[in-house]
Amino acid sequence: MHNLEQLSLGAAVGLIMALVLMLIMGNPLINWLREKSWRKGTPNWEVREDTPDTHKAKQGTPSMGGLGIALCVALTLLSAVFLELAVIIKSWHYSVGVTFVSLGLLLVTQLPLPFLFFGHMYLGFVDDWSKAADRGGLRALAKLGTQIVLAGFFVLLVLWIAQNPGLNLYNNDVYQQFAEVALSAWWWAIPVIMFTIIAIGNAVNLTDGLDGLATGLALQSLFAIALLSDSWTIQYLFLAVAGACLGFLFFNRHPARIFMGDTGSLALGALIGGGAVLLGGIFLLPFVAFIFIVEMLSVIVQVAWFKYTRRKTGEGKRLLKRAPLHHHFELCGWSEWRVVLTFWGINLVTTVAGLLLWNSGMLPKWPM
Repeated sequence: MHNLEQLSLGAAVGLIMALVLMLIMGNPLINWLREKSWRKGTPNWEVREDTPDTHKAKQGTPSMGGLGIALCVALTLLSAVFLELAVIIKSWHYSVGVTFVSLGLLLVTQLPLPFLFFGHMYLGFVDDWSKAADRGGLRALAKLGTQIVLAGFFVLLVLWIAQNPGLNLYNNDVYQQFAEVALSAWWWAIPVIMFTIIAIGNAVNLTDGLDGLATGLALQSLFAIALLSDSWTIQYLFLAVAGACLGFLFFNRHPARIFMGDTGSLALGALIGGGAVLLGGIFLLPFVAFIFIVEMLSVIVQVAWFKYTRRKTGEGKRLLKRAPLHHHFELCGWSEWRVVLTFWGINLVTTVAGLLLWNSGMLPKWPM
């Protein structure tokens, strides 16, 4: 892989820092979430009703672990900003005003993907908090509407930076290529781009139902996109998130002591979708996010078939014992850990296949 050396020398620092921060922060975060009481006189963390009976043992396991992932990523990104500031001050020898203007431009040009990540993290947190406070969570339309706004603003932000090259200290080629394709047929290209981001965000959210499942799959997607990106700043962000996820997996593996909740799953999914879009890798996603997409499709097919049979026969029928797909295999008698390892293994094979096809030039690159 042509970027392997660059990854090992540079962005790996972000991975290690985020990993260490998450390992340090994990136990205090778990204890804080357990002690936090959003309801009066009732436990905060209840198992979802649509899960198999075996999940009752998970009752009381805190969610919202995505807060820890987001905080570790934020601290890692801030360290990179301060390092860049030190480099600017040391090498440019300009006035303080010019130095901070340069730093401001740096922050603006790096904003799109972090905005997508932290914006969806906040959306997921509001939904998780609403459920923990016994308010039922956000309504589906409100949640989807916010996702549309976030994805749309991400696209507009990238286009704005691309149209102002003087602002862009980094990622100029990435943003320019994105803008050329997105604007060439904006009436369908931009909706497709937004749909991709929203779909992967929801796919990761649906997959987050077994200990370590979504976290391990997200790691594969994050590493793949970082490896293929020519932008060091994008690599740094994706490996920082991967490092935080790797540390989180230590606490999220079976038997999980904490779940990421919508706070983490929506943020990870949107970031993976956004990164693939900037990479020109929409056709890569079916490989590196294979299980995520299959899990999402299993829910869509299950619901569609149930509604169809109910309309035709008066009684709804199910193709799967339960959706998403991981619950179907649980109800077929598979242990939770067996499902997780099998899904990880399948996705690893498809990810490697996707990387090989990408590097051989056999996968079409879009938007690029």
